[in-house]
Amino acid sequence: MLTDNNRMVNTDDFLSSLDDKEIFEASKIDISQVTLKIRKVAEISEPEQQRLFEIFNKFKFVILECEPLPNPLENLLALKKIFGSVKRHYRSDENGIVPVENLGNSFATTVPISTTNQIHPIHTDGSADIDPPKVVAMQCEIPSQNGGFSQIVYGESVYKYLMENHPQELQNLFTNPVTITNVGGKTDTRAIFVEQKGRISITFKADSVVSIAIPTQIEKAFHIIKNYVNNPNNQFIYKLKANQILLLDNTSVLHGRTSFPDHEFRKLNRLWFDGISEYSHHLQFGFTPK
Repeated sequence: MLTDNNRMVNTDDFLSSLDDKEIFEASKIDISQVTLKIRKVAEISEPEQQRLFEIFNKFKFVILECEPLPNPLENLLALKKIFGSVKRHYRSDENGIVPVENLGNSFATTVPISTTNQIHPIHTDGSADIDPPKVVAMQCEIPSQNGGFSQIVYGESVYKYLMENHPQELQNLFTNPVTITNVGGKTDTRAIFVEQKGRISITFKADSVVSIAIPTQIEKAFHIIKNYVNNPNNQFIYKLKANQILLLDNTSVLHGRTSFPDHEFRKLNRLWFDGISEYSHHLQFGFTPK
């Protein structure tokens, strides 16, 4: 288990020096199983769409690899038909898209970490929103040459770890909500684990730029989760390439990013969806503990 920030920084520096092959081996997931190659989102075929749902429901994330377009945002916006209406962020543009790029704010403490080159701790998106997005799409436009790896942690793995090692702390997480206030001023109070109709969802965030009020009953459990998700042994680690879109079930998986050199330019385009569309019945959000 990771126990201090220094070790986290050292681990992140180590990851930044690995190549893709070593990263895949460390992650213990066959990258081909979660990658779907298509020509264009707007022209996705029925078999490709079915495969998209299969991967999404089984792995809780999909790497969608598209052919280059003059305007790459076309592929991102075309996902609305499949994943529903766009949910806005306070930094969204007119299409709801949030650019994820280094704006030179590396040492600022009052700006979103996504606008820096620093480690972005493992989290779920929209944790301070009353109704967080069901699906998060992150399109890679320009990858960094070094570092900038995407990290994914399964909420079900967190649940299972707590069930096996800290069962009482796990139960407390369902009944003692956390209050999170983000940089944009949004605030919401909800339990880290919520069960609805037999399926469980997770909401978690722990970084230096959000305000988090943690009830004393779950302080221990909160730090256990923080250490667990930031341990590379519990992460799927992958470097997005240009024209790839990472699609996440934001109710089932947490995600983050390793650091990258401040002089490098890296740009992703992020879009949130509410998960309500004509295809909603094909999507399974949250997880059922095994």
